[in-house]
Amino acid sequence: MGLDAVELVLAVEDEFAITIEDEDAQSITTPRQFADYVVARLGMITQSQDRCLSQAGFYRIRSALVRNFGARRKDVHPDAPIRQFLNRNIRIQWSQLRKAIGATHFPDLKCKKIISYPLLLGLPSIGATLLFLGNVPVSVNLLTAPILWMSAWVIAQRFADVIPKNLQTVRAIVPYVGIEGKTEWTHDYILQRIIQITAEQTGIPVEKVLPDLHFIEDLGLN
Repeated sequence: MGLDAVELVLAVEDEFAITIEDEDAQSITTPRQFADYVVARLGMITQSQDRCLSQAGFYRIRSALVRNFGARRKDVHPDAPIRQFLNRNIRIQWSQLRKAIGATHFPDLKCKKIISYPLLLGLPSIGATLLFLGNVPVSVNLLTAPILWMSAWVIAQRFADVIPKNLQTVRAIVPYVGIEGKTEWTHDYILQRIIQITAEQTGIPVEKVLPDLHFIEDLGLN
């Protein structure tokens, strides 16, 4: 599949929280066929129209890693180390990942102990010692101590580049993914969403993306 086709498949997987195997994607040539396939896949997964939230979360993470961080689709699986996909400025990419998966709460990166401990213990101690030697009243010293500790914590955060131990894998990040509520997925709704997604991916006006047009020959998808 070309890049455009991969993007289309990823978008449909995100939308309906299903897995689309490469060999299946190769055989789908029109929006209507795609809608038929999605309906069949949803029927295989469950007779209701409720999504499995953990599955939907995984697909959103995978899509974010492929689109935003250059990951290969086949390399993104639940037990894959998340660090292998964040290969540049980890602090910037951690923030980008949080935004891409729609997380309202996301744990911060940690600072290495070799840096954080000297800062958190050393800076307040040094400050307190200097204040004591300067004959500063004890009451002022007590008030200054938490300020010094907080300053040390802020400095330590600027060096944070370690992923928390409880977030080492793709699976561990799934609970933080923002998932929209339930939608009634009729065949007509699925077809219309696939047409809309196709229009977004190809740049063709949605009214010109007809159900039986060929993705490659008529819509220029590669």
